[in-house]
Amino acid sequence: MRPMLYFNTATEDSLAVDAGRLYAIDGGNDVVNLYFDAHSNGSVISSVVLTVADGDSDQAVRDVAEAIAGARAGEVLVIADDANSVFVTSKVSACAAITVDITAAFS
Repeated sequence: MRPMLYFNTATEDSLAVDAGRLYAIDGGNDVVNLYFDAHSNGSVISSVVLTVADGDSDQAVRDVAEAIAGARAGEVLVIADDANSVFVTSKVSACAAITVDITAAFS
């Protein structure tokens, strides 16, 4: 079992996803985007947008990637939890958005 990644926007919007489904981490313009897929064809079914300070996107991508790479199997790794002010790196200040496309997952 791989680690689970946890995200919360503090507005009753949360996501826990298998780290093995991480498709890409993209940083720039004061945000970090994480993309997850569900199918072997690579269709993206969910994404998370993290807010970072101006100029911190590159380091935040690296910090998030290193934390995920170092997570243990079966662990729940909190990437961004706005409700409890817990972030995997000090470079992340908020979980701005969680998007899940359920229709893509079942098509």
